Parts: sequence; C-alpha cells; structure tokens
Amino acid sequence: MPEQKTDRERVEFALKTENDGSEFYAQAREKTDHKLARAAFEVLSNEEKRHVALIRGLGKHLEGGGDAAEPDSPTRADLESSIKTIYSEATEKSGEGTMDPEEAYKRAIELEKRISALYHDYASECDSDEAKRLFDVLYREEQHHLSLLEDMLEYLTKPDQWFIDRDGVMLDGG
Repeated sequence: MPEQKTDRERVEFALKTENDGSEFYAQAREKTDHKLARAAFEVLSNEEKRHVALIRGLGKHLEGGGDAAEPDSPTRADLESSIKTIYSEATEKSGEGTMDPEEAYKRAIELEKRISALYHDYASECDSDEAKRLFDVLYREEQHHLSLLEDMLEYLTKPDQWFIDRDGVMLDGG
C-alpha cells in the first residue's frame, strides 16, 4: 500500500477502499446461499456505501466546499438488529452457493482488520481536525464490523460454544 502524505490523498485511498469493500460484500452476498451470511453481507455492503458518502463529504470539505458531515455512527447492537431484521424477512431466494460462508467470513475479517488499521493510522496522521474525527469514527465502526464478523464465524463454526458463551447454557443438561 502506497503511503498517503496529504489528507486529500488519504480521502482518495479511503474512497477506493470503501468502494472495494462494498463490492466485496455485495459479491459475497450473491455467492453464498447461507441466509444469515447473506443478511450480514447485505448490511455490511450498505455500511460501506454509507462510509463512501461520509468520506466524499470530507473530500468536498477539504476542497473548500462546505462543512464535513457529522457521522451518525451505528453501534454493534444496531448492526446486529439490522441483520436480524433482514434475516427474518429473507425470501427463499438464495445465492449461487459458490462461496463457502466460513471462507467468506474469514476473508471479510481480514478485510476489516486491514481497513481498521488503515483508519487508525489515518486518524493519527491527518492534518485536518475534521479528517481526524471522521477517520476515528470510521475506525470504531470497522472495529464493530470486525467484532460482528468474528462472532458470526464462531456461531457458524462452533455453535455449541457460541451458545454457551452467550447464554451460559449447558447443552448436556447440566
């Protein structure tokens, strides 16, 4: 990854990163037939599109085109609620089934780790207070995405442990 020296260069790279992320999630949604994964990828694709709009607003501000938008940052609970709503309303339409949900989650986790680290660095490197604030918010949001994906991967691969960790339920009747 080339080093960005100015806030404007950081904005341009962040826009490309978010567009790529949105496209990844849209493709993952279409390529898996796992309903919960499809719902998660739809929510995350929309989140990345929202990030694009915020970053574009910052770019316009840096070029002297008005105030940067204050991000309305959803919590992890908001994201979980969105996924549950989409999942409960899911139609029978499924994806192609060409992408294993476990592999998709693992790839998404790596993506979120890289994006999160990038925004963490940007928040400390930016010259503009508005850019610092936005990249800090984006960093926290990407951390929510990462945590959610890790949780969903655990649910998929270790459901017994997932339920025990969440509810303290003993599946052996104990």
